[in-house]
Amino acid sequence: MSRGFTLIELVIVLVIAGAFAALAVPRLSPGDTTLNAQADRFAQVLRHAQALAMSQGRVLTLEIMSATRYRVTDGGPAPIRDPAGELLDVTLENGVVISGSGTAFDSLGRPLIAGALASSSLGWSLSSGTRNAAVNLQPVTGFVTVTP
Repeated sequence: MSRGFTLIELVIVLVIAGAFAALAVPRLSPGDTTLNAQADRFAQVLRHAQALAMSQGRVLTLEIMSATRYRVTDGGPAPIRDPAGELLDVTLENGVVISGSGTAFDSLGRPLIAGALASSSLGWSLSSGTRNAAVNLQPVTGFVTVTP
């Protein structure tokens, strides 16, 4: 009795693996992944700033510094560090840019515009080339959604 694989069995396995790889390649486009990942990261920072404002009982502000940079401050000149020590100052990468204006969260986590409670949803657009992602923040609840 012989052991091992025949050449035909190995070729069939390689053909099947190649077919799966060919299907996966279009889904792994770096532009989409980078844009979507950075839109999700922006939404995460919004949620984190909201949670920190509530847990610390103070107003925190998300500032859009430029088309490629945003940060969270407490009104001072420098970005804040979260309790884990992470500096909340983010620079977008790989040609992704952001448009929209900053917002603040009061001590109850509600979004503010110019010091007053937001009465309509706030939105930001992140783009890379011809691709766009939208991040929206709902008034009163501060619920954040990302639309690729």
